[in-house]
Amino acid sequence: MDFVLGVNYWPRKKAMFWWKQFDEKEVWEEFSIIKELNLDVVRIFLLWEDFQPEIDKIDNRNMKNLEKVLDIAKELDLMVIPTFFIGHMSGINWLPEWLLEDIPHERFLTYSNGKIVDKRARDIYEDKKILKAEELLLDTVTSELRDFPNIYAWDISNEIDNVRIPRTPEVAKRWLKFVYETIKSNDPRPVTFGIHQEDIDRNKNFRVPDVAQYNDFLCMHAYSVYTDFTDPLDPYFVPFACILTKALGGKNVLMEEFGMPTTQDATKKIVSATGKDITEHYLINENEAAEWLKETLKLLYEFGTIGALYWNFSDYHESLWDKPPFDKAIHERFFGILRSDGSLKPTALALKEFKEKIPSLKRTEYVPINVPKNYYEKPKENLVKLYKEFLRKIGR
Repeated sequence: MDFVLGVNYWPRKKAMFWWKQFDEKEVWEEFSIIKELNLDVVRIFLLWEDFQPEIDKIDNRNMKNLEKVLDIAKELDLMVIPTFFIGHMSGINWLPEWLLEDIPHERFLTYSNGKIVDKRARDIYEDKKILKAEELLLDTVTSELRDFPNIYAWDISNEIDNVRIPRTPEVAKRWLKFVYETIKSNDPRPVTFGIHQEDIDRNKNFRVPDVAQYNDFLCMHAYSVYTDFTDPLDPYFVPFACILTKALGGKNVLMEEFGMPTTQDATKKIVSATGKDITEHYLINENEAAEWLKETLKLLYEFGTIGALYWNFSDYHESLWDKPPFDKAIHERFFGILRSDGSLKPTALALKEFKEKIPSLKRTEYVPINVPKNYYEKPKENLVKLYKEFLRKIGR
């Protein structure tokens, strides 16, 4: 498949409480909507405490539920990307109690065993007991699911440096090698890793050239609405983030997360939380967001990415708004291609229309960007400089 198109998925009425309140009928109904939009891939998340409630125990009930999800996707001809070690999601960390230590996290609160706590994860990269637990989860899931034909790729994790930053780049690289080789020992299909904008605008020790050594293709999560050096409706930043990631890592790139929170009203700023910080966030008018998406998708295709997965499937139902993270992270309620009542936004139609146009589109070769060898000495400065140079080169 030349270019895959899809969404990141949490259920509209369940969000991150999906596995605790699993409803097979709900998955069928919502995956059917995804299929009706002519999309190819659904990225899902294995919430760590739901799949590994104890350090030496995998939850059999949720393993069976995961198989049901894959069966539904198969019947609808959808590919799936299961994501391990969740971990970080929508502004807080979701972790089992056995993984926590009594030290506050510098940026994010943690949801564990039904409540918010100000604790961080133990060392998930070097602690031998934790590594053994990770190996158990990886082995169990990949060995039991290796016969499902509709797994597009295995995703190592989601922005896991927001859970804990590895002590050094060498530690990060060693951990990636361990996870990659553990997965590959059970299943030869592609392995990737959900790195994000912060891994190209700062040094969190997951450096793209290192990540690329243990990825079959690279992923990037980028949001123009979160930049401080370009307009939130700039359609070039998200494709450029892929171009830069490919230049740094030398492998093809999937834009695994991109999108923006929307409103049916005029574009505005609201007060909302990002981790422990309360700040302002944009809500973008739905129609403006759809026009941005159309142009962004076209550029992602032209610039050679292997696909794009929108964040997110749906706005979250009002019944979730008093629960973490949506009680404080107001903007996180509104990233969907569906509204909270289940109706389609203009962005949903933009995705469907673009999928239909792909056969008529052509890839375009642009002048490659020249990434300095010492990129990670000043990543933000280099990112902004390279972006400005890129825009000049393409006449923008």
